Amino acid sequence: MNSLKGALVLAATLLSITASLATLARQAPESKPASASSDDEHGQLLAKGKTIFVEKCAKCHNERGDKALSSGKPLSERGLSTETIARAVNGRLSKGTDEERRAVTFYIASLMKN
Repeated sequence: MNSLKGALVLAATLLSITASLATLARQAPESKPASASSDDEHGQLLAKGKTIFVEKCAKCHNERGDKALSSGKPLSERGLSTETIARAVNGRLSKGTDEERRAVTFYIASLMKN
């Protein structure tokens, strides 16, 4: 009984952390830099996300996410929400840091065509 209770507590904690990460990722691309420092941070996050994306994802998606896949449209044409992108990135880059996953989410969100 105690192991079931512990498993439920762990599951609830992980769900809460995942929701928090998704919220942060969803807010990142939409926020406007407030200063030159924020511009630098924005540029650095975007550059870091691109570097990781090119290393780990571009083989299938191309650098700009514009390669058609056997499963459908190119990534850049799917119109994915930042939350959907964050969920996919969190799964694919599960061994990466939170900052790396956030950077890749930010980069992919920048590729989405309206």
